[in-house]
Amino acid sequence: MSATPHTSASEGASPSFTVSGAVARRATFDLAALQALPAVTQTVGSNSYTGVSLWALLNDASVGLKPDTAVRNPVLSMYAVLVGSDGYRAVVSLAEIAPESGNRAALVAYSLNGAPLGRNGMARLVLPGDVKPGRSVARLAAIEVFAAQLSGR
Repeated sequence: MSATPHTSASEGASPSFTVSGAVARRATFDLAALQALPAVTQTVGSNSYTGVSLWALLNDASVGLKPDTAVRNPVLSMYAVLVGSDGYRAVVSLAEIAPESGNRAALVAYSLNGAPLGRNGMARLVLPGDVKPGRSVARLAAIEVFAAQLSGR
């Protein structure tokens, strides 16, 4: 993984995260940059998370997905690895969150019930609808986008 998590000594939380890989431009987002994007609120159980759609974030002009145009339906073979400052990782298929295919909500949250995330860092991945919250990456430090490649070719 080329993205190196940045940690603060106080909470082990990252004050920003990077987006890299199969994108037009590597970008870094701090809280202000994240809050400048269109906000989305999702309810998960009894909690209300506010943040940015992962799909919108990856397609923002400051990042821009870079699909392989030589491949038919390239987004179907792309995925993002989200990494917490503690090294915890989760994978999200871009097809599952793309509006034209899976259209599942995936949120890069910066607020829980109207308050900052606190010990969970500046941002975290929230996937409403997952049976278990195993892909909820707290203390988000990096998002790296990949395109699956055929092996042996």
